[in-house]
Amino acid sequence: MRLGNRFFFAAAAVLAVTYFAAWFILRLDATGVTVASAVLGGTLLLLWPAARLVARKTDRELGEAREAVDRIASGDLRPPPGASGAKSVGSLGQAIDRMAGEMRDRVKVSERESGDLRVLFDRLDDGLAFIDREGLVSLCNPAFERWAGRDVTPGARVGTLFRSPGIAEAVSAAQRGESTTAEVELGEHTVLMSTRPHRSGAIIVLHDLTVLRRLEGVRRDFVANVSHELKTPLTSVVGFAEALVEGGIDADQAGGFARRILFNATRMRYLVDDLLDLSLLESGSWSPEPATVSVGAIAREAWDTLSPKARADDLKLRVSGTGEPAWADPDAVRQVMRNLLDNAARYSDEDPAISVRVAADGRFQRVEVSDRGPGIASAHVERVFERFYRVDPARSRARGGTGLGLAIVKHFVEAHGGEIGIESALGQGTTVWFTLPDAARRPDGKSVDVPA
Repeated sequence: MRLGNRFFFAAAAVLAVTYFAAWFILRLDATGVTVASAVLGGTLLLLWPAARLVARKTDRELGEAREAVDRIASGDLRPPPGASGAKSVGSLGQAIDRMAGEMRDRVKVSERESGDLRVLFDRLDDGLAFIDREGLVSLCNPAFERWAGRDVTPGARVGTLFRSPGIAEAVSAAQRGESTTAEVELGEHTVLMSTRPHRSGAIIVLHDLTVLRRLEGVRRDFVANVSHELKTPLTSVVGFAEALVEGGIDADQAGGFARRILFNATRMRYLVDDLLDLSLLESGSWSPEPATVSVGAIAREAWDTLSPKARADDLKLRVSGTGEPAWADPDAVRQVMRNLLDNAARYSDEDPAISVRVAADGRFQRVEVSDRGPGIASAHVERVFERFYRVDPARSRARGGTGLGLAIVKHFVEAHGGEIGIESALGQGTTVWFTLPDAARRPDGKSVDVPA
């Protein structure tokens, strides 16, 4: 029963009893009045304990409702111990319990969303920090601490965290309501810094541009190198062609000019072919189609394609080592061997011996292509696999090299899960080595003998 209903019926009962008692007493004589008064007084005395009991129960229920409200106000939204509802102060207690349950559900949703946002905040690759009106860090993520190079505690002054004065100036501008975007240097990194006004402070975001700027530099160098590599033979072709068109030269000179045109046109064709191969490999569009192959047999086959040059320079190839097959793409291995043997032939004027050695350990086959040429200085060894890098540019161009062969070889080998390296010293020749999976590691576990 609701509290208001209880008080209403109690008051009505008291009024009714009083009314009928007064009406009855007025119609009695003196003795009757005395008796009626005694009866009425006794009745009131009997009603007094019941009234006290109702008052205590009501006070206790109001106290429970007050305690429930105090718990909610203090943040304790757990259900109250024991039963609630009908034993509370009626619908008031039920309403309080309902309100607490709804608030508890909303707080759980809010805590879950807050946790998700915190995880996202902490895992951002970009550095992010909130700066208050005093220029102090109020909150930051781990990426911001990495850029600062230290643990950043709340209250740290942003101007003391970075040596670049541009960051502190941008924060000050954001505190005045101005947004700023600029590139700053933090150590060896190029960083895009963005600041925005936030309340009376600022938000600062640091985004790493180092890789992007490096790639832009590589692209500029690549375009410049390609332009140069194409311009040189193209200029030669145009010059000799103009001489042939103008006439006035004998047959021997015309034949020489035609051979020079053919040589430079072939060089441009090789360059375009290598560029297409390199583009295909670097884009990830190519993947090897492995089969059982004999590296030694492919080395001899590749050498035969160089045979005119090999015979002219009196070069000799010696293949040794295991005859066990490797598990690799035959066309890729063929191009790798052709490029490496072509390089070895180009630098083997002093000693015509070129060797290919194949060794296997059951997991990989290590292939070594060695020459006894002039060797490579240590300053150049680490860069020979870069695009268009040449140890001797004049000699390489004279022999028709594109400067892309070793870069292509490196991509082919790594696509098979292998490794590649070079060992060289001035006056002691050069050995380029690479590894390929052994046929024993093929997916179906079979191994096929391939004639050497």
